[in-house]
Amino acid sequence: MKWISDLIDLIFPRHCYVCGEILSRQEQDICLDCLYKLPKIEKIHLEEIEKVFWGKFDIASATSYIYYRKESPYNRLLHKMKYDNRPEIGRRLAMMAAEQLSKEGFFDGIDAIVPLPLSKKKKRQRGYNQCDYIAEGLSHITGIPIVKDCVVSTKANESQTHKTRDERWKNTEGIFSLATPEPIEGKHILLIDDILTTGATLTNCAMAIQQTCHCKISIFTLAYTYNKL
Repeated sequence: MKWISDLIDLIFPRHCYVCGEILSRQEQDICLDCLYKLPKIEKIHLEEIEKVFWGKFDIASATSYIYYRKESPYNRLLHKMKYDNRPEIGRRLAMMAAEQLSKEGFFDGIDAIVPLPLSKKKKRQRGYNQCDYIAEGLSHITGIPIVKDCVVSTKANESQTHKTRDERWKNTEGIFSLATPEPIEGKHILLIDDILTTGATLTNCAMAIQQTCHCKISIFTLAYTYNKL
């Protein structure tokens, strides 16, 4: 009931994760002012995102939705999504991204959405895979089906957060394998991750897929680290 929701908001007001202002009942996670200022990727940087993967595996296209810059208050959204049990933030941001990218034709020809898998250990510790929620948001808008568990993470690698570029590549080598190629064989798949930095994790996953499966791969991430480590 509305009055119960209003009472809860009065006693336990919700705050914007970006600026800290109290949210209205219609707002979720982020206030309208911060939403308006969302640091969306500029078109001039789209080719740079694809270049991250050039020469590493056969990629069709790649894009991201927002910038991830050090010290940006918008990073709090991604931190909450990934580490503070708020994965629904990923779903909502992905829905906004899908609305925009659908108009640009990015999803044309894509047959399946494949969220980057977590190891069993990491998923047990975190309680969820944030990439599953991002995939759900994209699928909700586009109608493209999600294919899970065709590729698996065979071991729990260390966190990438504080690693150098070379350490990130070494940390992700051999951690993925293709379990069931049939659902994606011969298809154009969209591989999903949360944040793109060096591209090491996505590249190793894509290479594991293409080693034993004939399929076209495109990439989507919610955020792109423009200021590279």
